[in-house]
Amino acid sequence: MGPACPHPGTALILNGVNGLCSLRRAAFIVALLAGALPSAYYGFTSAWSDFSLLKTNWNVMQWQEGKLALPSAVELGKARNALSNALMVTPGNPMIHEDLGYLYGVRATKASGIPELRNAMLSQSLAYFRSAAVLRPMSPHTWANIALANHYLGTVGPEFWDAFDRSLNYGRNEFSVQSTLAEIGFSRWQELSDVRRKALLAMISEAPDNSRKTFAAIAARYHRSELEL
Repeated sequence: MGPACPHPGTALILNGVNGLCSLRRAAFIVALLAGALPSAYYGFTSAWSDFSLLKTNWNVMQWQEGKLALPSAVELGKARNALSNALMVTPGNPMIHEDLGYLYGVRATKASGIPELRNAMLSQSLAYFRSAAVLRPMSPHTWANIALANHYLGTVGPEFWDAFDRSLNYGRNEFSVQSTLAEIGFSRWQELSDVRRKALLAMISEAPDNSRKTFAAIAARYHRSELEL
C-alpha cells in the first residue's frame, strides 16, 4: 500500500508523497465530475424539455378546460410531435404521458364515425394513461381517464373497476373527476354494485350546488332522474 495522503492543510516534506497525493486528488476530482455529469445533463435536458413545452402545455390545458376550441388536425399533430420529442428526453415525466393520452382521446372523438380508427386512438390513449399511472399512481385524473377510455372501448373488466374505485377514492372532491365518474356511473348504473352506487351518490351529495346541477343533468341524460341528487 502506498503512503497515506496527509490532510491538504498539512505541510509536506517529501516531494514524492506530495506529487502522488496530488495525482490522487486530481483523480478523485475527475471521478466526482464524471459522476456528476450525467445528473447535470439530465437536469439540463429536463429543464430544457419543460421550457420548450410551455406553449404546448398551455394549449393542452386550455383545450382540456374548454377555454379553447378543440384542436384542429394540424394543431393536434404539432402538439403530439412536441410531446413525443419531449418524451424521448424525459421519459419519466408523467404529465407528458397524460397529455399524449388526452390528445389521442381527442383524436378518438374526432374519429367517432369510423369505429376502427376511434378504437385504435382510444387504445393508444389508454396506453399513455397507463404509463402515467405507473409514474404517478395517486393521480385521480389519470385513473379517471383510464376508467373513461375503458368505458368507451367497452372493456369493463378488472382494470376498469380498479380505475373507477381509485379515482373515486383519490379525487372525490375534484370536479373534473366527479363529472367523469358521474358520466361513467350513470351510464352503467345497472352494472354498479350497491357499494359503488352509494359511494357515487355520496360524492355527489358532498359537491357544491352548481356542480350537483351538472351531475343531475348527466343523470337525466341516462334516464336516472329518479335519483335524489
